[in-house]
Amino acid sequence: MDLKLKNKVALIGGASRGLGRGCALQLAKEGVNVAICSRKVGPLKETSNYIESHTDSSVIAIPADLSKAFDIQKAVEKTINEFDKIDILVNNSGGPIPGTFFDFSDDDWKYSFDLILLYVIRMCRLVIPYMVNQRSGRIINITSLTAKEPADNLILSNVLRVGILGLTKSLSKELIADNITINNICPGAFKTDRVMELILDQSKKTNKSIEELEMNLISNLPLKRYQTPEELGDLVAFLASDLASGITGTTITIDGGISRCIF
Repeated sequence: MDLKLKNKVALIGGASRGLGRGCALQLAKEGVNVAICSRKVGPLKETSNYIESHTDSSVIAIPADLSKAFDIQKAVEKTINEFDKIDILVNNSGGPIPGTFFDFSDDDWKYSFDLILLYVIRMCRLVIPYMVNQRSGRIINITSLTAKEPADNLILSNVLRVGILGLTKSLSKELIADNITINNICPGAFKTDRVMELILDQSKKTNKSIEELEMNLISNLPLKRYQTPEELGDLVAFLASDLASGITGTTITIDGGISRCIF
């Protein structure tokens, strides 16, 4: 299916690997020119080269720490300077470290707030005026199942991800008159560096091997396999298209049946 995204421009956070990389690759396959951001310069350049060699789209790689206001502004300005517009904004950042309530200091909470919630607020504040001016835009926030169903040992994510849902619902009514939609995606079991980080943490606490924990995880998945970042990227591409012009303010789960939530 042709999603009619050719020559659109997307700015994608955390795109050097994992889910962000999958989003960038699938959008580029649809003809979208992509600006990809990440703190890790090496993997960022590798991803940029891969997308350029496997698609016909233009790519710019922007080293950026998305917990910092200056870097967020730099990412937006470089994208505008290169492509003159931003049609699609994919907000995606690394998750906070695992732990329970008394494991964290004020500084831990402040850093995680900057990385998870304030990042999305700052990015929307900078990008939305361009979308309003062109009277069109798509904003897609990659969150977590913890936004719907709190997880053990992930107190930082449990609290801060929910704020993105509130922001999305609030903005959706303000933006739809300008043909701008904003939606959330809650991924399930995707084999990313983030997932392996959580498995490693569990391994240290239980004295079980990473291999044993990973096999147990997969055997308990309804889908009986990890999902791929490209599967999530396909959903992002659909939400970025005109086919999804009436979908806004929603939180969509892509988890292969893991979640027990009914909404």
